[in-house]
Amino acid sequence: MTICILYETVDAPWGGANQFLRALASELIRMGHTVTHHPAPDTQVVLVNAFNRGRGRRLTPGQVAQLGHTGRITRIGRWVPDWLYTWRRRKGPPLIHRVDGVPELVRGLRTRADDIQPAVNRLTDHTVFQTEYCRNSFAEHCGLEPASWRVVTNAVDPEVCFPDPDGGWQGGPLRLVAASWSANPRKGHAALAAISRLPDTELTFAGNWCPKVDPAAVRLAGVRRADELAEIMRSSHALVHAAWNEPCSNTILEALACGLPVVYRDSGGSRELAGDYGVPLAESPSDTLDGLRNRYAELRERVLLDRDSFLIHRAAREYLSLFRHAVAERGRT
Repeated sequence: MTICILYETVDAPWGGANQFLRALASELIRMGHTVTHHPAPDTQVVLVNAFNRGRGRRLTPGQVAQLGHTGRITRIGRWVPDWLYTWRRRKGPPLIHRVDGVPELVRGLRTRADDIQPAVNRLTDHTVFQTEYCRNSFAEHCGLEPASWRVVTNAVDPEVCFPDPDGGWQGGPLRLVAASWSANPRKGHAALAAISRLPDTELTFAGNWCPKVDPAAVRLAGVRRADELAEIMRSSHALVHAAWNEPCSNTILEALACGLPVVYRDSGGSRELAGDYGVPLAESPSDTLDGLRNRYAELRERVLLDRDSFLIHRAAREYLSLFRHAVAERGRT
């Protein structure tokens, strides 16, 4: 197939969507498909991402309407209202919309993205939700209930995220890792700081720390490339993910693929990802880590047993099934 992933990824840390779409494109190419980031005359299907086209590049409904009706995106599409295309016969390829979480729920404030994403979705043919939480939150907060949809969770590159066969906690200090590209306090920096104060505990944070939160005993490792973050994970015993309302955390999936049990906040889609492989954050940080220690061997064994479900080849097969369905439905070859 000739597939357009309408998102220009970068070979640098830039959030979960960038990491996932890079891995997805690479896996589809490995499977023998052609992947571009701009629509071409022979494009058979287009994957549209959330409300943006890459780092600092927002989508507009006019661009998506132009793409769906003409198969092209031009500068005009950025300024022309989407309703002007409704009179034209549809000639473009089928459009699949991978929606992100409801931005207001994730960020704690409303932005233009909260209006763009639902508007874009109504112009596409099929929707991919990253978790059931993602689907339910869009229905509740945006009235978004597309007729054709699937849930496909994110996944990671096994060449980057793999376990240390000799890893795992066997007593002694518990080495924890946490990571976030965003410095928004809703990522749970205060909870990480509280955990870092516990005895026999070492916590390393990779990414952008919230400047409003005292890091206490957290070791700040700064922004790291994916391979560097995976190395830190492999040298750790468990991940702590304390964010609120995240739809489908790539950080959780990276940690699971590296063989780590997860301490997660029971918010957003995190329980769907980590509920079988970790423990929820309790009111008491010490109670949380006691629960992790008590179940550690069982949880790590389960993570390693189910590792394939966190890897990109699983997600690529699910996306490819949807792409083929969309093309067949439109009668394109």
